[in-house]
Amino acid sequence: MSRPLSPIAAPFLIREGFNLLWHPQIRWLVALPILINILLFTTATWSAAAYLNDWLDWLISTVPDWLQWLVWVIWLLFGLLALVVYGFTFTLLANLIGSPFYGIIAERVVAIERGDTEYNATGAALCATAWRSFRRELQIIGYMLPRTLGVMLVTLVVSFLPLINIVAPLIAGSWAAWSLALQYLDYPADGDGLMFAEVLQRARRQRLISLSFGLAALAAAAIPIVNLLLLPASVIGGALLWSRELESRELESGELESGELGPEK
Repeated sequence: MSRPLSPIAAPFLIREGFNLLWHPQIRWLVALPILINILLFTTATWSAAAYLNDWLDWLISTVPDWLQWLVWVIWLLFGLLALVVYGFTFTLLANLIGSPFYGIIAERVVAIERGDTEYNATGAALCATAWRSFRRELQIIGYMLPRTLGVMLVTLVVSFLPLINIVAPLIAGSWAAWSLALQYLDYPADGDGLMFAEVLQRARRQRLISLSFGLAALAAAAIPIVNLLLLPASVIGGALLWSRELESRELESGELESGELGPEK
């Protein structure tokens, strides 16, 4: 059995994905999502900047006088929370609109990982993949939306509790990272014909790696301007993670259980 991927190494798959953006079989698929991201980035960043200062001023005004020495900590933590919300919202919208392209990108990356460097598909097959990816993205949003609203409610309640409110960014960030990990792992899994429930089970079995990758994807999405390229890079990174860890680990486990893979004699 191959050595498991370390959770520390998982975020570096996004950097590898960035380098693969210019692969001949992928680069033409990246251009349109980047244009879409530019439009979304302009709108989302302008909206976030317009409301962030007023929100932080109101929040700090609610701090009791005896806790004024903690104002800078609260400002820092809730500035981080604002980045989490910004990155998550930006990614959710960008992935919904770009999902037809991202599904094809993930499919091609997996094919390259499996040694199929001459991977080719007809126009009809590409359209089928694009439509399937879009429908799958709606399914994922259906899974995430009620849970995200629940997490937002918990985060909102916690944010009003002095001292305890410092965990609010951790609650929101952990959920956002988990959601993004599922989203990016689902693109290649869908190409392999697996249901979302199976993706969820495998991600849970590899929870640390999945969360590590999701945190990296969230951080990448929260960096203005750079996120225009890092979103498709995260799609490629998710495909690499699926191919090298979540898929291969399941195959090796199945072979061990069936006796097809055993110790050398």
